[in-house]
Amino acid sequence: MTQDKAEQTLAQGVDQTPDEDYRLLIENQTDLVVKVDPEGRFLFVSPSYCRTFGRTKAELIGRTFMPSVHEDDRAATAAAMAKLLKPPHTCTIEQRALTVDGWRWFAWSDTAVLDPDGRVSAIIGVGRDVTERKETEAELAAATRRFELAVEGGEIGLYDGSVLSLDMTVDARYLAMLGYGVGEIQINLESWRQMLHPDDRDRVAALAEPVTGGGLDRFEAEYRMRHRDGHWVWIQDRARIYERDADGNAIRIAGTHIDVTRRKVAELKLEYLVGHDELTGLLNRRGVWQSVQRIHAQGLRSGRPCCLAILDLDHFKLVNDAYGHGVGDEVLKRVSAILLREVRQADWLGRWGGEEFVIALPETNEVQARTGLERIRESVAARSLEINGQEIRVTLSIGFATCHSDEGDPRDVLARADMALYHAKNAGRNRVCYDGNDSGVYAVSMAVLVQSALQTARILPAFQPILDLRDRRVVAEESLARIVAADGRILAASAFIEIAEQLGLLHRIDSMLLSATAARLKFPGESTESPLFDFVHLSGDLVRHPDILMALARELDGVCKTANGALPLVLTLNERQITAETEQVARALAPLLDLGCKIAVSDYGGDASSFRFLIHLPVSFIQLDANLVRLASESARAQSILATIQHSAKDLGITTIAKQIEDESTLQRLLELGVDWGSGYLLGRPSEPS
Repeated sequence: MTQDKAEQTLAQGVDQTPDEDYRLLIENQTDLVVKVDPEGRFLFVSPSYCRTFGRTKAELIGRTFMPSVHEDDRAATAAAMAKLLKPPHTCTIEQRALTVDGWRWFAWSDTAVLDPDGRVSAIIGVGRDVTERKETEAELAAATRRFELAVEGGEIGLYDGSVLSLDMTVDARYLAMLGYGVGEIQINLESWRQMLHPDDRDRVAALAEPVTGGGLDRFEAEYRMRHRDGHWVWIQDRARIYERDADGNAIRIAGTHIDVTRRKVAELKLEYLVGHDELTGLLNRRGVWQSVQRIHAQGLRSGRPCCLAILDLDHFKLVNDAYGHGVGDEVLKRVSAILLREVRQADWLGRWGGEEFVIALPETNEVQARTGLERIRESVAARSLEINGQEIRVTLSIGFATCHSDEGDPRDVLARADMALYHAKNAGRNRVCYDGNDSGVYAVSMAVLVQSALQTARILPAFQPILDLRDRRVVAEESLARIVAADGRILAASAFIEIAEQLGLLHRIDSMLLSATAARLKFPGESTESPLFDFVHLSGDLVRHPDILMALARELDGVCKTANGALPLVLTLNERQITAETEQVARALAPLLDLGCKIAVSDYGGDASSFRFLIHLPVSFIQLDANLVRLASESARAQSILATIQHSAKDLGITTIAKQIEDESTLQRLLELGVDWGSGYLLGRPSEPS
């Protein structure tokens, strides 16, 4: 069939008047127009079709259109064409076809041309390029599917409803969070409010008010809703107003519900752990200090008396030495349980650190406090603790003080309670002492003893060996202050340091200890090729006396240096005791650092640890916090913290030292963590002062 014949046939099938207007219409039509016979062979193609497919009429007439259709769409196209054989002899089909621009989507509207006998003689099709629409639909479908998967995977419930009545439409996941199936409960304003936790209702209402009133479009809150079986589910609710009236009042809202119970429980547990001791479950130092501050402030406002007490387990170190830290921890837990049973409901009890506890007694005078504390002391002393087949008895020494109306800082009250505790221990232990005349006598006697020891040079060093943990070779020693009393008693620093600090005498004790250590380094008695490092603690008081440090620098003249040119003296700083600025500390230590002395930071990893010293001072050694070391054998968290510290120290070229190592399990754990040096009774006891 010729092209002219095809055009004539098309004209006869479409319009029996092939005039000039019809020709112009066809040739300028942007839609594609074709006429094919029942077998799909082209009888006519419009110029727009030729342009789209890059073929001439001569190339197309007499050929079938099916080869240009995408193979995935051919079956659907054939089925659509088959419909043309039956009334109403029309069909629509969307298919991909290969054009000069690649594969494109076309929407076809086809109509059959019937002969006088009612048989299909030809098919006229009008097509339009719908590629952009199809791509948009595909993107929308993909986005919708991603959203559905995200909602499904995230277990997100959806809701939509009226704000005024809160008559909501909710999906199955929303209901499932609360234990209901579809159709089992109707969610509206009243039922939703009834399901809210009573403690959350006012807070949620306050958050919703600016949203419904027009100030905000977005609502977000976390609250508890009652589950079908009675427990509470934490819900994260995020919603948005999407329709308002002419006055700006919210009409309709849509939002999501997510069950965040696991996260909230974890957050609440973490919040609990921040203020509570992991071993005993009591308030920790931070938590009890907050309670002390609150009760002290309440007492000052009300004018009613309150008391603070410090309790200490007597000879607790002997329990650890005899039975091990595991039994010692169990003793602490058992005693904590006794204390919890004995304190009043209004009292606040916490573990202050180690074997010390603090009780804050609100609205309590001296007589009431003494009566209750004596009851507690007697209850602990009367009980025999059976642990691992061993019967262990422990006692408590207790010191307490009353808050005075002119004391603006509860630390002052705790300091007086601490003095009373020292008096209780000095008087024979297992007793309750009040911060009155008795404790004052003890403080005065201890002050006289310290001053006498300073005048007669009876403050002498004892030396604690420090070992390389890998081969247990002694690599250093730590100088420890001791007072040798006139009657021959030897007092450790813990018995007199706090009183010496209150008297402003710490710098003199430090000076004597440093001078004795310097003399030992200068005249060791026997020569060694590689002298030991001697660690000496410096208080913040000494740092404020640079003249003493200058004199010490002169005393160190002539001390034999180590193989790398450093002096074997290590100056140990405790951040909690140094109140001066870091730059001032550096200036004060400069004469000793210039000689080659090294710096150590003690109690690193404790409550007050900081990277500040490592940044601003040339730190060579880190002495790890004793409590952190003790926990290393039993706490994964402590091990993780120690591993982090060890890794940082190694990167900085700093040697780590663990103190108070008292059992093999702790030693092995420290070795596994890579800690360098250590000291403690397991590795060697301090020498006698000389």
